[in-house]
Amino acid sequence: MHTIIKTLLICILIGLSFGIYLYFTYDQRPEQIFVSLVSTTSIGSLMMLVIYFRYYFTMITSYQSLKMVIIIGLLVITALIGSEFTFFMKSLLWPGQDYLLFNRGSTYILNILIVLVTGIPIYVSEESKDMLNSRISIQQYRVLQLEQQQTVFELELLRAKINPHFLYNVHNTIAGLISKDPAKAEEMVVLLSRFFRFTLNKNSATFHAVSDELDIITTYLHMQQIRYENKMIFTIDADPDTLSLPFPSFILQPLVENAVKHGIETNMENGFIKVSIMLDRQNMIVKIIDSGSEFPIEPASGMGLQMVMNKLKLLYADHFKIEFNNTPEKYVQLTIPKGN
Repeated sequence: MHTIIKTLLICILIGLSFGIYLYFTYDQRPEQIFVSLVSTTSIGSLMMLVIYFRYYFTMITSYQSLKMVIIIGLLVITALIGSEFTFFMKSLLWPGQDYLLFNRGSTYILNILIVLVTGIPIYVSEESKDMLNSRISIQQYRVLQLEQQQTVFELELLRAKINPHFLYNVHNTIAGLISKDPAKAEEMVVLLSRFFRFTLNKNSATFHAVSDELDIITTYLHMQQIRYENKMIFTIDADPDTLSLPFPSFILQPLVENAVKHGIETNMENGFIKVSIMLDRQNMIVKIIDSGSEFPIEPASGMGLQMVMNKLKLLYADHFKIEFNNTPEKYVQLTIPKGN
């Protein structure tokens, strides 16, 4: 609509200017201004319509030379139609002047030349802009594909990094339990097998349901509970509406592991971990409370926490928040959008 209005205004301005010039230098009839206005508006508007809607006329071929031939033919036709419409309007305004179809030979030639000289450069310019925009769009699409491939690759790398410290501790615990409490050792092996089945067999490397993430941390915390025995208890409370929602895979376990490391290992007894997941209007809020000592002013960024931050940045850019709080209770709180 903006282009059509702009074209009409330009045609009207040219028609008025040319009509006023003819009025003062050639023909002092006021109708001359109107005829000139009709001529430039009709011919110019038809010319620009052909150029702006050229795709409908040139879609039959992909050869630029043939497209140019089609456009030239259409421009000639617009010049003839616009001229004929002008002559018809002139016969209505000036009594005694009969209208004869296609009976103004030299005028047709002049108008055709004007249209070709004006229209062809405009057509070439519009085609060049379209080709440039097409190249830019293709390049942007390729860059987006590369960025998406890089993101997937980085996510796969993050997923593949399993904390060896955790694995060594679990193996040592199992080794110690074999002679001391074979039943617990067997339970630990089953839990470890289940934990790695979760981490290795998920179809999506990026998202899975909140319920799956809770299964992972529940299995992990059971293993830690066996390891620390009476030193640790844990609770998990999730809003039922969150269970089927998508959640970044393997994000909770490193955060829970960090809480165990700093909230249980440093306590002699009565350590606890509390995990809660809730919703507000637009976000999912995950809170992990532990009984350990307060966070320092600048919380340490270990491997697990750094992996979590990297993955969240890849998935959400700046649309997430992670907070470390000490009062009135010590907790880590993660806030992410409800959808993926």
